[in-house]
Amino acid sequence: MKHLRIKQALAWVFLLGLTVFFVRSAPLSSLVQLSDWLRQDRENAVGIDVLEQSYADKLWKKEAFLNLNGAAAKLLKMRGYYSDLGMYITDNDYIVTATRETTTDYEVDQTIALERFCRENGINFCYVNQPIKYLDDSSLNRFGIMTYANKNADLFLQRISNAGVPTLDLRQSIIDEGLNIYDMFYRTDHHWTTQTGLWASGKIAERLNQSCGYNIDLTLYDSTNYTVTEWENCWLGEQGQKVGETYVGRDDFALIKPNFPTSYTFKTSEGIEEGTFDNFLNESVYDPLPDGQPNRNSWYYSYLRKNAVNHNVDYGKVLLIGDSYAHLTVPFLSLGIAELDSLILRDVGSDFQLTELILSGGYDTVLVCYAQNMIGSHDSPQSANYAMYSFIQ
Repeated sequence: MKHLRIKQALAWVFLLGLTVFFVRSAPLSSLVQLSDWLRQDRENAVGIDVLEQSYADKLWKKEAFLNLNGAAAKLLKMRGYYSDLGMYITDNDYIVTATRETTTDYEVDQTIALERFCRENGINFCYVNQPIKYLDDSSLNRFGIMTYANKNADLFLQRISNAGVPTLDLRQSIIDEGLNIYDMFYRTDHHWTTQTGLWASGKIAERLNQSCGYNIDLTLYDSTNYTVTEWENCWLGEQGQKVGETYVGRDDFALIKPNFPTSYTFKTSEGIEEGTFDNFLNESVYDPLPDGQPNRNSWYYSYLRKNAVNHNVDYGKVLLIGDSYAHLTVPFLSLGIAELDSLILRDVGSDFQLTELILSGGYDTVLVCYAQNMIGSHDSPQSANYAMYSFIQ
């Protein structure tokens, strides 16, 4: 009987703990949402996936539990523990993701159509393939999964090249220079580093010189012409925040600014803004938190994607159609171009007409700069990137 009473007491303590955790985690709004969903009040109910995410975001002591979980997973060497989120941890603590196979048909048709539109209107065009964290798809085989990120890119680039579309595959530049792909990306974030953004901008500028009649001074992209400020173990990327810093550690960050004079006019939604390269930066995110914890703000996005007129250059008007990688390529590439505008198609409405923008903008060059895992995003209407290749309506 004594043992039974002990078990009952422990059970009640456990239930009490769960009750406290639930009450602290789920406000009344979550319960109302759950009730709507259970009653299938379709007018007011949210989807169950949205409901789950909403509740997860409000969990009491969420970060502490996440880090406890991450520490256990790291200790047990469970590199695929977060496979349900599509994330896998390599032996050097880089978070990598898999990409599904796609036909590339939609992307090919749309890219060819855009290139032909530009050519018919006397506008230069180039498709720039931006790499992800691995160059070999078989590198994820150890996790028992298949990824097609590089296979999709190979097929897509071959098909548009055969149709006469000019391309720049930055993967080949990495191979030619013998660079380590992992060194070019953050461990806890899917973006490339500031050093890589500067390097990639130089490669794009070189291609503009070779194929588009530009004469950009390529020394503008020489790393020796920049001041670098470095922080160690200072921030946690978007992927790292999902798995916990105890699982993968924190990332370093380098702030890179030109040490030569710059002069810009920025075209903002509020109007015209005069400034220098510093206006591309939001340096407030670099302030360390008082308790010594890693800054939860994304240091990557401290580089701002702005439409800019460069007063130190007298040639070139470029429209860069990009993704979030453009937060680095736009500031650095702008150093060699008289006027550089950028656009992310997932951010515009369904009635947006890209061709009208290109013609009204008077651009001499259009660049499409996409990370290769964008290929295939149109396969799923639920994808946030569904419209990224919808160039011609």
